Amino acid sequence: MSVTLGLLVGAALGAAAGCLLVPITRRELAASVSRSSVSSPVPSVETNALRITGWHRALLAIVSGLATAYVLHHVRWSIYAIPPLLLLVGLFQLGYCDLTQRLLPKPMVHALTGAVVASGIIIAGIMHAWGRLEVALIGGLVVFAFLFVINLINPRWLAFGDVRLSFVVGFGLAWVSFECLIECLFFANLLAVVVGVALIAAHKAERRSAVPYGLFLAIGAALALLIWS
Repeated sequence: MSVTLGLLVGAALGAAAGCLLVPITRRELAASVSRSSVSSPVPSVETNALRITGWHRALLAIVSGLATAYVLHHVRWSIYAIPPLLLLVGLFQLGYCDLTQRLLPKPMVHALTGAVVASGIIIAGIMHAWGRLEVALIGGLVVFAFLFVINLINPRWLAFGDVRLSFVVGFGLAWVSFECLIECLFFANLLAVVVGVALIAAHKAERRSAVPYGLFLAIGAALALLIWS
């Protein structure tokens, strides 16, 4: 397969995946908003969640397609790229949820975790890459444990939804390398600090205000994967 054709196919697959996941994102986001806000009537929840249309859907498809094409351009359709690519496409959807509703729907996080980990296990079995799988599992558990401790100390600092997401992020990035995982955490925390300070300076938030860390974690993971691809 030529480089140009590979880029086009990769972009098409990424865009299709990003677009096809939107109905699932919309449904799970609506369900999560409904569960988290008992006082909100169901019609208003559905109306708010149904805003994932038009240019929002197009933007998710375009970003997913471009990111997939970029990664595949560098790794040349390597089978080892499947877990990180699944993670990348899923994080765009979850990042959108966290940006718009400050929520990370639990079923979506569990589905993404299952898909990424299962693909890693299958690839490790086919390619006899058990060492890579072990590193990925360790990376996921380390990040999960670290953020879990922060959540235990003070849940206001970090919601458990972000902790839940951290395992698949750690797994997918450690599958590439531990350095890739470290870069992700650096980018995520840097973004959280910069955005937090900017919001406080603009009087849009206070020092104790919660920040959508899941969004920053998704952006940090995407940046790290694009760099390490």
